[in-house]
Amino acid sequence: MNKTPDFGAVHTSAELLTIVRLMEEGAAERYRELAEAFETSCNLDTAAAFRELAEGEDRHAAEFPALAGPAPRVTPWGEEDPEIADPDAVHYLMHPWHVFELALRNEEKTLSFFEALAVQSPHAEVKAEAVRLAERERGHVDHVKRRMAELPVPPDDWDEDDDPPNWEAGD
Repeated sequence: MNKTPDFGAVHTSAELLTIVRLMEEGAAERYRELAEAFETSCNLDTAAAFRELAEGEDRHAAEFPALAGPAPRVTPWGEEDPEIADPDAVHYLMHPWHVFELALRNEEKTLSFFEALAVQSPHAEVKAEAVRLAERERGHVDHVKRRMAELPVPPDDWDEDDDPPNWEAGD
């Protein structure tokens, strides 16, 4: 269920920065979970790519003040945090290039959110902070694009498996 973002829900830059830190921490956690899953399934190169993203998100989160009180109840983007990877976009045979392609989509969604917030927020302080955050996010998008360019593009048949996993219980 997609909900239109409520650009007026964040009233101060402090609220926005707290939300951004929580976004970054959530993304790091999701990427770590995916790294562990790919390590378990012995797709170690892809696991390493997810681990690299998790470490990057940890660094991004550390750029913002730690949460001093309760987390804001505000989720201006609706139910789908733009920074969090879509679990349906993950495939057990994916390559590291796919990991960064997924990260690029997430970073671009986050950039779009900040750009829209900078235009549509009714609060001048939040607009100004969103402009700064959008610029920061452009750097993240550029970084992910550079990482993708360093990696081999997978072959067209990358997801074909002659011996697919048996997900049936009790077989």
